[in-house]
Amino acid sequence: MFRSNNFTLLYIESDSELREKNSHFIRENGLKVLETNNSIKGCDLFRTQKVDMILIDLQLNNENGLDFVRCLRQKDVLTPVIMTTAYSNQEMLFDAINLNTTRYLHKPLKNNDLLDALHIGVKTILNCRSSTYTVLEEGFSYDPINKTINHTDGRLIQLSKKEYFLLEFLLNKKRLIVPYSAIESVVWQEGLMSMDALRTLVRGIRKKSYPNIISNVNGIGYKIDL
Repeated sequence: MFRSNNFTLLYIESDSELREKNSHFIRENGLKVLETNNSIKGCDLFRTQKVDMILIDLQLNNENGLDFVRCLRQKDVLTPVIMTTAYSNQEMLFDAINLNTTRYLHKPLKNNDLLDALHIGVKTILNCRSSTYTVLEEGFSYDPINKTINHTDGRLIQLSKKEYFLLEFLLNKKRLIVPYSAIESVVWQEGLMSMDALRTLVRGIRKKSYPNIISNVNGIGYKIDL
């Protein structure tokens, strides 16, 4: 059903039999699935792998799935999250709503309900991408919400604070030459900038994206041409 799209779902569920059953259904409908039974591994997968959407149970073994989502929302406000639970708890429901969840599903999961939630999640992903991403060259894009360079193969590469300060500053001044002094003021703020440090910063952005993303105007500054 989603075979024309390259989306990956992270599924965190401590019940291995249930996780296997639902993962099979999700894969049959065209989504890739990363599986784990705990939030620690889930955090590691989210940090190191391409993850577009999350399906998580609230009652993990010795864990509360809401804690994982709270931690996630401190850095990522857009990734769709579908929560599942075997219990009816009004307080948890309110917490889930406040954490901007896509759907709150009761177990055992019905295929139609799960599929509807996945549809909404995919639609949310597409809407967010079209409205927030900055399209770069060579098929790359920049996500200003999560501060990542999005690669053509689906990888999301996190930028450091100085890297995204510089990239966003140059994007706001695209096609204009931004002097070294202006970069020092905005990116280094109250600190002192050396030319070696600036060149290292630019190399880091190029390495995480593509070589020609930032152009050097010798003796003057840098610019981005889009």
